[in-house]
Amino acid sequence: MSRSAQREGSLVSAMQRGAALILAMLVAALAATVAVALAGAQQRWLADVGSRRDQVQAQSLALAGVQWARQILQEDTRGGTLDHLAEVWAYPLPTTPIANGSIEGRIEDAQGRLNLNNVALANAQGTADRLRLAQLFAAKGVDPALLDALADWIDADGSPRANGAEDAYYQPRGGTAVAANAPLVRTAELATVRGGSPAAWAALAAHVAALPAGTALNVNTAGPDVVAAAIPGLTGDHLAAFLSDRARKPFTTAAELRARLPRDVALPEGAAFAFSSSYFLVSVRSRQGDAVAQARALLKRDGRAWPAVVWQVLE
Repeated sequence: MSRSAQREGSLVSAMQRGAALILAMLVAALAATVAVALAGAQQRWLADVGSRRDQVQAQSLALAGVQWARQILQEDTRGGTLDHLAEVWAYPLPTTPIANGSIEGRIEDAQGRLNLNNVALANAQGTADRLRLAQLFAAKGVDPALLDALADWIDADGSPRANGAEDAYYQPRGGTAVAANAPLVRTAELATVRGGSPAAWAALAAHVAALPAGTALNVNTAGPDVVAAAIPGLTGDHLAAFLSDRARKPFTTAAELRARLPRDVALPEGAAFAFSSSYFLVSVRSRQGDAVAQARALLKRDGRAWPAVVWQVLE
């Protein structure tokens, strides 16, 4: 073989070795890239799994908090039927650390709020409760004329009140929209009624409830704004003295309530008051890692069976 051929063969061999080396480097680089991509995907998958796990655990804790509330309310019946703010259920569960998170919650007497469904009652209690609600609405900057529309929303007939609305009002605004002609289930429905709005509901939300029609206000657990709306004349020093006296000794009967009022304050005609409660609102907030869950529920207690869940939401 000539020298020229040998040199040519050596050159080809060197080029082949160089190409093989470059190929090997490319393969190694590709393998490293794939490994990094797989590791990144695995980390994201693990993070997603961890996040989902934390969310499920947070939700489970929140729901367990509702069961805790049911147990507290059931045990409360052993101490008698009187319900007031010095009982165990009325004390909120503060933010309590647990493994990888925390939980907090509270039970509120739903009957310590004014019942919106009473606005449609066609009796003395209904008249008295409309006056209560009108007082509360005005105090919170909400037009009391909304009460007519609310009553029309709830009642079964099709005749609108002076400031009310029935199907003829709602249909042009929503195609198939009509008045519910049924009691409210949630107070947020107030925002869908003629004259209502999310802002109006937000102003009233802490002071009203949606309970079966006829459910009476528990004067032992009502807040100051609700008491002032329910018993005209209880304002200023009178209201402060009433709340202080109630904290010292809860009321047990309407006669006792009447006797302990200031001399110039009287109970409204037809007004109904309760001194024990059947309906309670529960809210529980839990955290696991970065995941947060909240459970809210309305419970009904009849004093015998385990408190029933009227409705429950998990967020």
